[in-house]
Amino acid sequence: MRRIIWCLAAAIIITLALGSVYVALQQIGRHMANTAPAAAAAARLQQQGPDTAAGQRLELSPDSGVFLIVYGDTNSPLSSTVVLHGAMPVVPEGVLDTARALGSDTVTWQPEPGLRMAIVARQAAGNVVVAGQSLAHFEASDRMTQMFLAAGWLGSLLVLAGAFGAAELVERRQGKEPGK
Repeated sequence: MRRIIWCLAAAIIITLALGSVYVALQQIGRHMANTAPAAAAAARLQQQGPDTAAGQRLELSPDSGVFLIVYGDTNSPLSSTVVLHGAMPVVPEGVLDTARALGSDTVTWQPEPGLRMAIVARQAAGNVVVAGQSLAHFEASDRMTQMFLAAGWLGSLLVLAGAFGAAELVERRQGKEPGK
């Protein structure tokens, strides 16, 4: 019975350790997803003069790169480097309101199914600059990390089960009662 308790404790420790590693790596990846949009928003806030988003706009997609959208004081888009189905995308008003109230907001935005974006909204002189990029690359990396950690977890539990079985077998061969 003592051996079972130790094996269960070891399995729980392995699960907690690898789970903590996953959460830490996932949070690091999500933070990295905000880095480029935050820099783009900061750069746009420092620019003066006419709209720098003039010209042809890209369709918002998992491959569209870093984009900028400037919203006016009525929360309507003034300029954008991307379009969604031919129109300037509109983020939820709560994001814009939070950016106006607190100075910035960082969220995951899903304008349509299958299209997830890391966005950073920053308030400036009555306007809100929203910068973002697709999470597709980061989520693919996250899935790969998840698979590696799951394989390590399963392998660790198999080794633990093998050690338990081997110890039981040795005790039986020595004529002892298993698990005592």
